[in-house]
Amino acid sequence: MTLCSDDEHDLKQVIIDMKDHFVSREINLRTLAKLLWEMGKPDLTEKYFIRFLEQLPLQDPLLGDLYHDLGRLASYVGNLDKSMEWHKKASVVKKQNQSSITV
Repeated sequence: MTLCSDDEHDLKQVIIDMKDHFVSREINLRTLAKLLWEMGKPDLTEKYFIRFLEQLPLQDPLLGDLYHDLGRLASYVGNLDKSMEWHKKASVVKKQNQSSITV
């Protein structure tokens, strides 16, 4: 009995590529949240984005990106007011980061 045919090599390469992708990247709660989003689980996505947000220091460079992610997620689920709040926070952080770089 054969479970895989000539496509087995292709499948092995896909698995190797996936491992390389995840091993080469830092895995954190944001990564998990994005994976959950791709799986169609926006409630869990928000939960893990917020949990990651609570762990970040105020000056962390990921803060603006995380606010942006939360804004996109809120828009995705139809909460446009919340989306605007998150995007405003992302904009403020981006401006602060730019001003600290130029100083």
